[in-house]
Order: sequence, then structure tokens, then C-alpha cells
Amino acid sequence: MSTDPAVCATARISITVTDFHEIGRGPSQADIELTDTGHGLVSQGRINDPIVVTGAAFLEFLVSAREGDRASYSPVGISFKESHDATRGEVIARHGGGRDPLGHAAFPTRAFASRGRVLQLSLFDANPEPGEFKFDLLIQRSDGVLGLIDPYIRNNPIIK
Repeated sequence: MSTDPAVCATARISITVTDFHEIGRGPSQADIELTDTGHGLVSQGRINDPIVVTGAAFLEFLVSAREGDRASYSPVGISFKESHDATRGEVIARHGGGRDPLGHAAFPTRAFASRGRVLQLSLFDANPEPGEFKFDLLIQRSDGVLGLIDPYIRNNPIIK
């Protein structure tokens, strides 16, 4: 498994804002859908299921409005927190817990790119250890108001 970003595949994730909430009023609702698997390194069961990454890959996030919404949305920030839910208890215990609580090792590169009038977020998921991360994606509506979306990424590397 290569961790050299120059040779890694790119997966694309489409986020469609379905119910925007200003920060402080709870997370915004969105449909999160994997639209390109990055040569099979990234998967998702159904829309809004966690994104599962099995090898180092770039993840590109594109945020858009649902049909009929006159606003546009842009990703403007991201933060990670390792999830410590019951289904991961065994992995956490095996690795001493809290190995990468803020996702710095798992996601060492985070960049925003402007593509015309669309702002896109690109992450490098180095996928160093098994782990599940809740992340807060900070989005900005075209009128300047900020909101949050809070999906999950599960790193599940293939052991060779």
C-alpha cells in the first residue's frame, strides 16, 4: 500500500445540503454520497453511511444545494475527532486508545481549491491505522452564514 500522495487514487464525495442550520442550531442535514471510489479504495454502503477507506487515497468533497435551493454552499473548514463508540472498543483497546484523537496522522494534508465559482475540499487520507473519525465540515452559505455537517470516515486498511 503506497502512502506517497503523488501516486494515490482520488475518490469523490458529493454532499448535498438538504436542511441548512446556522452554527449553534445543530448540524445541517445533508445527503453524503460517494460518486467515485478511487479505484476501489473507498466505499460506502448507502447514501449517508460512513465512508470506508481501505488504502491511502485523496478524498475530494464537493458541497452543493438540493434542487430548488437558491443558495450555494462551499466547504470552508474541517476538523476531525476519533470516534470511540462501542463497535470500535476492541480496536481501541488493542491500540491503547486515542492514537490519533484529532486525525492529524490519518489526514495529514487538507487543501481547498477553487474551481471557477466552486470551492472544493481535498483531503489526503494516509490511512495509517484502523479507526473511525467523526468530522465536522464547516460550510458557508452564499449569504455568508456558517453551518456544520457531521459525517463519518472509517479507515479500514487491508493488511497484507
